[in-house]
Amino acid sequence: MKQQHSRFYLIITILLLLVVLLGFGPRFYLRPFFEQPRHLQMETLPIQFILHGILMTLWYVLLVVQSALVNTKNLNLHKRLGWGLGVLAVLAVISAIPVMMGFAPRMVELGFLDVTNADRVWFQNIQWTNDIFALITFSIMVCIGFINRNNKDLHRTMMLFASMAFTGPATGRLMEWMAPSFFIEGTVTVYVLFPLAVLIHDWVKARKIPVYALWAFLALALSMILTFALPSTEFWKELFLRHL
Repeated sequence: MKQQHSRFYLIITILLLLVVLLGFGPRFYLRPFFEQPRHLQMETLPIQFILHGILMTLWYVLLVVQSALVNTKNLNLHKRLGWGLGVLAVLAVISAIPVMMGFAPRMVELGFLDVTNADRVWFQNIQWTNDIFALITFSIMVCIGFINRNNKDLHRTMMLFASMAFTGPATGRLMEWMAPSFFIEGTVTVYVLFPLAVLIHDWVKARKIPVYALWAFLALALSMILTFALPSTEFWKELFLRHL
């Protein structure tokens, strides 16, 4: 029973890594082999993009490793490696800030984002808002997970759901080249399916509502709701335009 329970989380972490690898494959890992959109056609990626990409890739790779260590009951190595994962989380958040805050202004500077085009500004505002909430959610959940690392269920739930919070950009890019006509719908669907799968799994296994997974799911759901609700408000529009 315990082995099956652990294997499920291992599968989830592997799937999260696959989403990241597939989503950023054409834009990052295999960039020289794919034609890039106009706003990304440059000789080399900015160093902050490369650094952030490497750090986030390492996060998802180590997430799989950590889950595999639990699956094989190598808890001592899991705990020692956990400190490195904590440092990596801090570096990933720090590296995300200039990437997140500089992307939209750079598109304006290069002439690819017209601030008079309401639809384009709204769409870019959604992406910017999602990045902000992903960063906040990831940071809070990782902190809760590390503070409560002796609480196995809470620790595992927070680390998993924190990782899911950061999948928006990868999922969006995955939809961008696999199903561009369903960009928003596909991104939201994949984003929701991961935490929903964990919530249902924990509910079935425990035969009661899993409190940690439920609250984490609601946090991600609220993040997604705000991602689409805030860009429609005048205050948030003005805030985004000032950011540009």
